[in-house]
Parts: sequence; structure tokens; C-alpha cells
Amino acid sequence: MKTLISSDVRLLANLIQEGKVVIFPTETVYGIGASTRSEEACLRVYEIKGRPKDNPLIAHFPSIEEIEKVCVLGDLGRKLLEKFSPGPLTLILKKKDKSLFPKELDTLAVRIPKNPLVREWIRLTGGPVSAPSANLSGRPSLTKLTDVVRYFEGKVDGILIAEEPSYGIESTVVSLVGEHPALLRPGSIESEELKIFLPDLVFPNPFETSPVLSLANVPLSPGTKYKHYAPTAQVILASTEEFIHSLEKGFDPKETAWIGFSLPKKVSTGNVLPETNEAVTKEGEGRFKEFDNFSLVSTNEEYASKLYAFFEVCDLKKIQTIICEAPKPGHGSEGIRNRLEKASRRK
Repeated sequence: MKTLISSDVRLLANLIQEGKVVIFPTETVYGIGASTRSEEACLRVYEIKGRPKDNPLIAHFPSIEEIEKVCVLGDLGRKLLEKFSPGPLTLILKKKDKSLFPKELDTLAVRIPKNPLVREWIRLTGGPVSAPSANLSGRPSLTKLTDVVRYFEGKVDGILIAEEPSYGIESTVVSLVGEHPALLRPGSIESEELKIFLPDLVFPNPFETSPVLSLANVPLSPGTKYKHYAPTAQVILASTEEFIHSLEKGFDPKETAWIGFSLPKKVSTGNVLPETNEAVTKEGEGRFKEFDNFSLVSTNEEYASKLYAFFEVCDLKKIQTIICEAPKPGHGSEGIRNRLEKASRRK
């Protein structure tokens, strides 16, 4: 199969209208999408990814008005979208249009991407476009065009070239269909921000079966049932103390990688930094010859933006263990911790 790789939104919109599959960037991660109105095309997305059939897709829309045409939005849903969209917020809503994929659910996960070019592309398709993250099922989502092309060229019909993802982790997902609003997946929008609008917000345990997370054992949202976000390497979520200790002793530096905020206390000198240490200042140069797979980050936001790409590099280098320092308290910590906890689970 020949894959059309282009920034021409009309050409890529035509592919969706023809029932084809197209990969596109959002502000969070890349998505692999098909027309929400075509069950056949959406099922092909599952086939390409190797995704379990009961793991739902998110329908991407160009505007609030388009969402309201096919879903029951309500005053609360509108207020949330007006505050946080276009952007990394997904809402679970009741459908008005029962023909939209998946037909077996009377709910739909919806969101509006931040990039205006992507929204224009969705508008030209006739929308909406249903998409999970562009990755092989269970693995980290992709945030770099080079990785998307390496995995999917020849497997999908098109790849839209636009601004690469900057947030780095998937959208925050909130359900508005139960007795209480529920945070189904943390993301870059924090629960404290949501609680301003949703004081009765509940937090179901993502590792337990719950009627808040699913109907008739069918998940309402991606990221709530299956192991996700995991590289081939074993991921270890470590406290700052454990992270620094692991740098000083106990792990083979040729088979281990580290990502976090903290520098080791014992370091060698006179060596150049590896490419992954972009955030290290000039003062810190020359310290990590024995830590060739070390990525230093300075904020939770930077951590999120680099995490999946770092996982991908580690797998390409056949790293066996990735040690991840826990995120800093404060804004951005919920989404990163959720992804790291998911990635570190072995099932």
C-alpha cells in the first residue's frame, strides 16, 4: 500500500471520505483515524493497531456546534468545552445519532483538537473522525513524525503533516453520563481545575472493574481497561531517593535508561553529554559518560512532552529497564503518574 504523506488537508480529507485511514497530529499525541460514520473504516483502525475491539475510539470534531448536533451536550458539557477546548479534554456524552461508531454504545467520547489546521481537516472530511492514539496496541503513543512513518508507512492510507504534538500525553477524559461526573483518565487538565465546574467529580480506580468505567463490560473510554503506554523495556516508577540511588549503583548503565529531574551525587567528569540531555545547562555538561541513556527534565510539562519519545528511543536501543523518577507535586503530575503506573504494570 502506498501511503500519502502530505500537509494538503483537502487530499487527506478526501481519503477519510473514501473510507480510508489517516494518521494526524493533535496537541497531545498522534491519532490514527477514520470516519465515525463508517463502521468498516473504524474496524480497520482496530486491525491496523491490533487493538481489542471493546476498547473505544475518541471522535474528533471541529467545533462545539458539531458535537451538539450528534450528542446531548447540556449546559455543563458546554461550559467545560468552552473553558478547555479546543484542547486536551475528552467528554463522554450520550448520543443523539445512534448510527455513529460504535453502534453498540449509546455514548460517544468526543473532543476538539487544538491545532486549527487539524480542525479544518476534520471539517473538510464532513466529520467527525474517530481515532485512538497512533501506536501499536498497548505501546506508548507516538509524538514524533519520524516514528509514525517508521511504524505505519505502507499500513495506512495517509499521514497528515502538521505541527507535532507538544503536550505528549493523551487527553483528560471526563464522563458526564453517570450519576456523578467521573474522571476516567487523567491528563494535562488537572482534577482541581475540573472541580471548579464539577464539585461532585468522582475518581474511579482505573485498575478495578467499575460501572462508572464501563457499560455491560464495554469501556466508555480508552485507557481504562487494558495495559497501556508501555515500552518493551521494564518500567520502574521510582521516588527521588530511589532514582538517585539507581544512578549511583545497582544497574547496568548499558541496559538501563533514566528519565527524571535529579542528578546523581557521584558523577564522572570530562565527558560530553548524550543527545537526550537537551535540558541540562552548560554547568552540567561533561558528567554522564556512564549514563548514556539519561534524560533530564526540569518541569512536569517537559516530562510529559518527552516521555513517550524517550520510551521509543529506549526500545530502539534495546534497553532492558527504564527507571522513571516520580513527577513533582503540583500541576501536571496526575497525568504523568497515571501513564507511568500503567506502563509499569506487567499485565
